Amino acid sequence: MKAVNDDEALRGVYIDFEGGGPVRTALLGALWLDDSNKVVFRQYVFDKALWPTVEEHNTNNEDIWEVADLTDTLEKLRQLAEAEDRLVFAYSEHEQKMIKEHFRGRELLLQEAELLDWWLEEQNLVNARRIAKYWKYWKHPKVKFPPKKGQKKEWHSLQNYLNLIGYEVPPEYGPGVVASAINQVRKELIETDGGPLSEEASLVWEQAVMHNFHDCCGMRELIIICATEHSSGSTARNHM
Repeated sequence: MKAVNDDEALRGVYIDFEGGGPVRTALLGALWLDDSNKVVFRQYVFDKALWPTVEEHNTNNEDIWEVADLTDTLEKLRQLAEAEDRLVFAYSEHEQKMIKEHFRGRELLLQEAELLDWWLEEQNLVNARRIAKYWKYWKHPKVKFPPKKGQKKEWHSLQNYLNLIGYEVPPEYGPGVVASAINQVRKELIETDGGPLSEEASLVWEQAVMHNFHDCCGMRELIIICATEHSSGSTARNHM
């Protein structure tokens, strides 16, 4: 899928996995606009070692963090998408890979197999990077992203696209902070038998969850711009 329309972009559900240490799917962020035009943001925490910090920090954030099971969360998001006719967006192939890995190595129940098949369909889980690349080549053909360290090709990272559209992420919530942060928090919770977290660990937990928020929110802003400019460009070309 190379393009989506304005409504699909505006009403999409934007998801992003975060992990650290031995757990690659420690939590999943999900962001969407509900029918009252309120931004909804959820972070489903799957790593049981992190559950105590959800309880510790959730006093004033009851609508954000949730201890959860990954299979149940995938079903919940599928039901949301189907019931309200929404697309789900992830920035790259990573989320599909993590979902496949979650179900790999065991015999699946019929319901689980159907759930996996749904998430592997691009018409349901849309690769946002493909849309962004198509938009960039059409709208900004002269822009060349710097390559990833040690490589020569353009690096089509989410951060490079957020820089291109002017979406600002505070440096402390930028790339490269999440894995070590989650690992540090997990290690401290295990060592202290559930916390409470030290001030340092609380700060790095905030870094991890806010990075996840900006990944979801920034991706949404990017896809809305791609959809809007693609629609206006198509309209202009049709009137030539």
